[in-house]
Amino acid sequence: MYLKVSKGEISVFSALSTAGLTSGMVTQQPIILRATIPDFCWYELKKIVYLDGIPVHKKDKQQQKDQEIVELLEQRGWDVLRISYDPPLTPIETEEIVETIRRFIGIVEE
Repeated sequence: MYLKVSKGEISVFSALSTAGLTSGMVTQQPIILRATIPDFCWYELKKIVYLDGIPVHKKDKQQQKDQEIVELLEQRGWDVLRISYDPPLTPIETEEIVETIRRFIGIVEE
């Protein structure tokens, strides 16, 4: 199955990699649960991150689907972070997202 990866996801992945936050992380791997495919997932930490491009995720129907997925994942013990963004991401916005993810997965800079 081919999945389209957004430029925002590529930018954030690159920045996460540079920041050393990709250890134990997988991307674009299905989780059997109403066919959700998180953008970034740390299985050992049970943490999932979705990057929600505003043009797609601002629609009511999509927001309802997104919320249902979050609820189902949380019921199964996952922590879920949804980050809305308006593409294209600037370098500053990408860094802000990386810092948000860093705090979410519990890795602090020393």
